Amino acid sequence: MKVTGRCHCGKISFEAEIDPAQVRICHCTDCQTLSGSAFRVNVGTLPGTFRLLSGEPKTYIKTTADSGNHRAHGFCPDCGTPLW
Repeated sequence: MKVTGRCHCGKISFEAEIDPAQVRICHCTDCQTLSGSAFRVNVGTLPGTFRLLSGEPKTYIKTTADSGNHRAHGFCPDCGTPLW
């Protein structure tokens, strides 16, 4: 399924292919903080299908847990909309 989206101010837009059966709800504390809610809905894109159509997102790299793994959070630098 092809999806399109944009940030709140419209400076960043994108398109991708997703599998609607893979939509997930996450209740981790990062998703709660980023959404201001008890959860955040997300879906992975099919490999190689995510494409930025406009804008330049900013990326924040967060080190997580004791594992030292890193997680990239992409967002609009103007309106702050989380993108990935």
